[in-house]
Amino acid sequence: MKRLVLKGTPVVAGVAMGSLCFIGADYDALMEAYEPKEGEEEFKRYLDALEAAKESLSEAASREGLSEEEQGILEMHLMLLDDDSITDAVKDKVADGMPATKALEEAVVEIKEVFAGFEDEYLRDRANDIEDVGRRILRKLLGIPEADITGDNLVLAAEDIEPALMASLSEKQVKAVILANGSKTSHSIIIAKSKGFVTIVGVDVSGIKDMDGSFALVDTGEGEVILNPTDDERASFEAKYEKQKGRSEYLLGKAGEKAVSLDGVSFKVAANVSSPSEMEKAVSNGCEGVGLYRTEFLFMDSDKLPDEEKQVNAYRQLLSSANGELCIIRTLDIGGDKKCDCLDLMPEENPFLGYRAVRICLDRKDMFKTQLRALLRASDSGKLGIMVPMIDTITEIKEAKALFEEAKAELKGEGVAFDEGVLFGIMTETPASAMMADVFAKHVDFFSIGTNDLVQYTMAVDRGNQRVSYLYDYFDPAVIRAIYRIISAAKDAGILVGMCGEMAGDELATPLLMAMGLEEFSMSVSSTPAVKEAIRTHKCTDVDLEKVLALESVSEVRDYLSRI
Repeated sequence: MKRLVLKGTPVVAGVAMGSLCFIGADYDALMEAYEPKEGEEEFKRYLDALEAAKESLSEAASREGLSEEEQGILEMHLMLLDDDSITDAVKDKVADGMPATKALEEAVVEIKEVFAGFEDEYLRDRANDIEDVGRRILRKLLGIPEADITGDNLVLAAEDIEPALMASLSEKQVKAVILANGSKTSHSIIIAKSKGFVTIVGVDVSGIKDMDGSFALVDTGEGEVILNPTDDERASFEAKYEKQKGRSEYLLGKAGEKAVSLDGVSFKVAANVSSPSEMEKAVSNGCEGVGLYRTEFLFMDSDKLPDEEKQVNAYRQLLSSANGELCIIRTLDIGGDKKCDCLDLMPEENPFLGYRAVRICLDRKDMFKTQLRALLRASDSGKLGIMVPMIDTITEIKEAKALFEEAKAELKGEGVAFDEGVLFGIMTETPASAMMADVFAKHVDFFSIGTNDLVQYTMAVDRGNQRVSYLYDYFDPAVIRAIYRIISAAKDAGILVGMCGEMAGDELATPLLMAMGLEEFSMSVSSTPAVKEAIRTHKCTDVDLEKVLALESVSEVRDYLSRI
């Protein structure tokens, strides 16, 4: 087979090798062969395809094991499928005699152009999502089955890969992804990064559609993919690959060791998980309990609110699998950006600043108390911390705690046993919570810093918007100062302080967070071994905290930490 070198832009670093698997259908040929029906019958065919698209995407979004980010992306696509804009456009075009396939194609192009013309950058970036959902409907119209990826150690190649498919893939199946389209902030790439798939975009894949099974080398350092390499190329690459693999195996081999700094300070490294099924992998990667358990999946997989028993069972399953380590379970954190039939939430112009999280819970107190009761009942199975998200005011803390105490009193009155030592804490993820941290710390048992939203709200930047992505950086001095303020307030009050945002899993940030006094690092499971090793190879005094807090730019902070 012929040797071929392809160039592209690295977006997820690393080296990988495996068997090439090209994903894609010949849409042009299928469109050409499509035989339309007449009038209303043709439009009904479109409606059937739309419902089939919703059903398949709903199944993907309700799958256990999805990260919060993956789930949010798929739920947003479901909301787009529920929007009438595409359907109304298709209906008009079909009424004019156009085949549903062509009508859908034109409707998507027109709506994309409308989105591209918006002044609001968030709306402009939704054009790619419109194309993704349009392609999903088109597949149903053309009778194209969902991609079925079989085999392990694959290098996937495609024009693009929809987020739902990317979310369904495992690290065992896929080692690398090469795409014609995509960017660091596209939804599919965000998911690929979270799963650790080595990824290169901007690759001309048009000439490799018939090269399935070819041996592929992917090297982001060189920004290239080599298909059917020479013996010398393969030997050189395998040496590089073995070096990377050796470090990964070394870190995994030490994952079970405690995270103790060179100057003898112990830290806890925990896992961010969305379902109890993730705990086996978390334990094998050295995670000590759970720093963030997302309860949203219990609410998003049904058109009815989950009852107390269903919640108790889920929480007990998590707690009993944590080997007695503390599990911090976050109460419902959802808003108008996610599809949740059981709450019947209305879409909002800016859902991240709207009716969400604790604001919903305190408005729907019966629902919130049911969750608190379930959590307390489950506390007989392990060590539990309850964490309330999106706290901005002391009134919210007091109201939430009052409901917490009411739930306790009810259970005592019913003769139901629970752990009296359950911790009650909050996520500190807004500028208000950072500014009021010293006051809030007097009323709770712990803080957990949610850096993803803290960056978004502090910098006033949509973290999914490529046009302003340069502002989204947790090493910005404003964010660094907010984090230090929160940690200092917690230390002064003598309460536990952890971090469950993306920053906690970044090795570059580890020495800085150690110096600040962070006690618990919670992250995606795959990041745990490397962060524990970073802790074990540094002292808490390696970072001159006074100097870092005086730095004025992201580049200065990153440059300083890269030399530690």
